[in-house]
Amino acid sequence: MYTLNTALMVFGACAIAVIFAGVNLAKYGDELAEKTGWGKLWVGTVLVALSTSLPELTINVSSVWIEKAPGIALGNVFGANMMNVFVITTVALLFGIRNLFSGHGKETEILVKAGLVMVAAALLLAAWGDMKLGPTSVGAIVIALIYFVGMRKVYTASKASAAAAPDEPGQRGSPTKAWIGFLIASAAVIVAGKFLAESANAIATITGLGAGFVGVLLVSMVTTLPEGSVTLAAAMRKSYGMAMGNVYGSCFFNVVVLTISESFMPEGTTLLGAMEPSHFVAAGGALGLMTFGYLAMKSAETPSMSAAKILTPAVPLIYVVLMYIIYTMG
Repeated sequence: MYTLNTALMVFGACAIAVIFAGVNLAKYGDELAEKTGWGKLWVGTVLVALSTSLPELTINVSSVWIEKAPGIALGNVFGANMMNVFVITTVALLFGIRNLFSGHGKETEILVKAGLVMVAAALLLAAWGDMKLGPTSVGAIVIALIYFVGMRKVYTASKASAAAAPDEPGQRGSPTKAWIGFLIASAAVIVAGKFLAESANAIATITGLGAGFVGVLLVSMVTTLPEGSVTLAAAMRKSYGMAMGNVYGSCFFNVVVLTISESFMPEGTTLLGAMEPSHFVAAGGALGLMTFGYLAMKSAETPSMSAAKILTPAVPLIYVVLMYIIYTMG
């Protein structure tokens, strides 16, 4: 049985472990890409994005399966997507809106649009109430189909871009060391994620803040710090395609985490069906902020939409307002 002080200590320690492990997942994932010669955008969209999203996956499964706290899982996914856009717009303000958002290929636009469709679909399915279908649900199947179709389109566009302007080959060599580091970091995230979800649920119960607010704020802030670290490091290296692929690839995959977590819901219940009003605010906020990110990208590439760049500095302010609303509801 947790006391508040114990829960906060466990949460803090596990948060540090998840951040450290998540950063190393990105590091070794990037090294694997260098050793195997995979393209930069595909690395950012798939390997790095999946690696930095592993904390969301671990914590969501733990929240639903072990802690029986679907509110933490839902808040984590939509809160993480809100935080991801907050991060990339903040980085854009630091390094230049045009620098970060311009010069991207068709594959990047496809990825961003697919992420928007994914979040919109989850929001509509949750409003409908979803329906159980064996061990999964109708909503989970729809989300999984959108993910695979979207990734197929991104892959096809990436191949076309690579054929038109192939990247320079990466530093080849044995990936054994990178795989070992990757697996160790993955194990650390799995172990720490279990206790992170457990302590977050205890904090929500003891303080009365509500699982929705704790999931949206505390857990999502911790699980998106690896994405933040990768995005900042990519911007410092002027690897803006990697930054965009990491952030929107993570947003895209985060919603798929709901599909995986659905398998651990009790019989007769669905994860999207457990959405509370604060989760709808978070999901709507994620969709809105991701749309602002897309418009910022278009403003940097299309002269007729240049006025939309004003949305970039608005994102951090809107994020703070949304968090206050969710806190009030909690």
